[in-house]
Amino acid sequence: MSRDCELGFADLFRMAHGRAWTEQEELIFRALGQRDRNEAVRDWARQAGGIVTEDRVGTDGVTYTAFWTDPKASAEGEDLP
Repeated sequence: MSRDCELGFADLFRMAHGRAWTEQEELIFRALGQRDRNEAVRDWARQAGGIVTEDRVGTDGVTYTAFWTDPKASAEGEDLP
């Protein structure tokens, strides 16, 4: 059985902020350029704890920040080595 977990931007925001994003916050996020969107993802992952990020270059040559949960991360959100 696969241990993969699919998380979306709304899920990551909820994990970082403890609430769902508002319609306005979602619109603002969607209007960001890719570089700013990647930075938001990294910030939210740090706030949430237990989330790993990795920049990956897409087939279009654009860098996207991927994110996923790390089962080895502590529940307290300690930084990973």
